[in-house]
Amino acid sequence: MQTKKAKNVLPLKFVHGLLLLLVLSTMISMMINLGFSAFMNVLSRMQDELPETAPMQETSLPADTSRESTTEANDDSEITPEKQAVISSQMEDVLVEMESSTLLPAGMYLSLGLLFLLIAILTRHEWRYNLFRYGIGAFLFLVCTLIFLLAGYQAALLPVAILHALALMTDHVFAIIMNRRTRSALFRGGFILLLLFSVSLLFYDHTVALFVLLGLTLVRIFYYIVRISFSQIRMDVLRKILKKTYALEILLGLMMLIIAFSIVLPQFEFGIPTFGDALWYCFAIVTTIGFGDFSAVTVPGRIISVILGIYGIVVVALITSIIVNFYSETKNNADDKEK
Repeated sequence: MQTKKAKNVLPLKFVHGLLLLLVLSTMISMMINLGFSAFMNVLSRMQDELPETAPMQETSLPADTSRESTTEANDDSEITPEKQAVISSQMEDVLVEMESSTLLPAGMYLSLGLLFLLIAILTRHEWRYNLFRYGIGAFLFLVCTLIFLLAGYQAALLPVAILHALALMTDHVFAIIMNRRTRSALFRGGFILLLLFSVSLLFYDHTVALFVLLGLTLVRIFYYIVRISFSQIRMDVLRKILKKTYALEILLGLMMLIIAFSIVLPQFEFGIPTFGDALWYCFAIVTTIGFGDFSAVTVPGRIISVILGIYGIVVVALITSIIVNFYSETKNNADDKEK
């Protein structure tokens, strides 16, 4: 019986991973579009609220500097109203093209609805109310898909934002009922307050409200992915390993070395002018990524780069192998004791 269950679950888990990939890709694309649209809306409102500038008074220039000053004024002049109108019209055209397509938001909400439906199927044995918890969210997300397809982009923003917030609130309310711990209730309650705040943004701008809702949903999905990733890792075993191997102390020493070298490098490396650039350069050296956007030219900078590179390679490789070996041994010992 166990093998049959495993064979039945494997295709569902494959579909589950595929839906997670679709949700992440479409949601990030949708957030980029909504962010651009919200920025354009705020910019147009600011331009409408600005008072009209009075025409500049003509002033006479000296005869000997008139030609030079006029050419410099023409070169360094601000954007004319004609140029500004052309730029705004081009950006409006791009915005209209983005908003005219309903395939991206419809696909995103379809993926979300199917993902919640699949989670309800996979977790129905853990808690009997999981079918209602995730089933309601799946139904609301599928309704959002139909609204986008039938009503269009602009008309769908308001109802979709409300239904999206209701789906997430339902999930957190059921989670509070399931896990009655105070810490979980406070965390979920804070998230519900953030959802209510995002709904209140509908009175300001529908695009901004939906953007905030998608951002909160993206955080929720990342938390779900992290929980899946660490579901097979025993945290008590990991704590013992960190104590025995002194991994935290070694990594702390590496971070202190990176910060110290990042402070020193800008003093004699003109190609790495700021502390942030030096920190980025040291990170690329330690991780052996080597982006190539910054490089050490002077002898002290190259010496620091060599020291940091060797130290990073030794620490990262050594700590990784030690933690993996200790984890496998400690986990096997703990499993033998439990048996």
